[in-house]
Amino acid sequence: MRILKNLFNLKNRTVVLTGAGGYLAEKISLILADLGANLILISRSKNFKNNYDKKISLQYPNIKIKKIICDLSKEKNRSKLIKNLNKERINILINNATYKENNLIGYASKFEKQNLKKWKSSLEINLICAFHLSQGLHRNLKNSGKGSIINIASIYGLYSPNFSIYKGTNLGNSSAYASAKAGLIQLTKWLSSSLAPQIRVNSISPGGILRGQPKKFVNAYKKMTLLGRMAKEEDLMGIIAYLASDASKYVTGQNIIVDGGWGN
Repeated sequence: MRILKNLFNLKNRTVVLTGAGGYLAEKISLILADLGANLILISRSKNFKNNYDKKISLQYPNIKIKKIICDLSKEKNRSKLIKNLNKERINILINNATYKENNLIGYASKFEKQNLKKWKSSLEINLICAFHLSQGLHRNLKNSGKGSIINIASIYGLYSPNFSIYKGTNLGNSSAYASAKAGLIQLTKWLSSSLAPQIRVNSISPGGILRGQPKKFVNAYKKMTLLGRMAKEEDLMGIIAYLASDASKYVTGQNIIVDGGWGN
């Protein structure tokens, strides 16, 4: 048991997590805190889901948690953030920020109605931001001795969508999102080669996560998975722990699919 505990030990390591205000970030932060990591949480909003940052602080008083409010869609904001982060010693960067569009019209509409403005916004957050932060922090990560970059991609960066599961719902599938996540997967592979051997770079491609979607969509989606359900945020905790820790110290350039068998 001590061997396993040592493999996953993140004590005295600092993680930068973008997109820190959401539900997935809550579970990512929780598992990292449980393994002893200090957290720098980057979010556009100061209000985190379920106030999870405060709960983690109470549950794990020995770790340090810092919140930084930053709109990552703007290059000047990212440049300022990078400058501030390089004052810290950083071991792990998790590019989890994703473009959120409450109005799916023009984003996940039919192909002919998808517009360039939302395409560009999606690329800025889902892909360009990950490149910019990785580039700006890579020397810091190299100097840490335990450098690791984890990019949160998607199965839609790998597979074409099955549009039948969206029929009869107000949901859709965005070509911009899919293209950006495909780019993120390839960026992962490129960076793994460029930044080796000091920094490991891997990505995770989750399947659809259950978040109050219409029952008709959920039922159709479940039928496409071998495990018969959509993902939960908790399903990503194990793979995050693996890629962030020495348990994966000989793993780089990989895109790990966590989709319940959706792609089989």
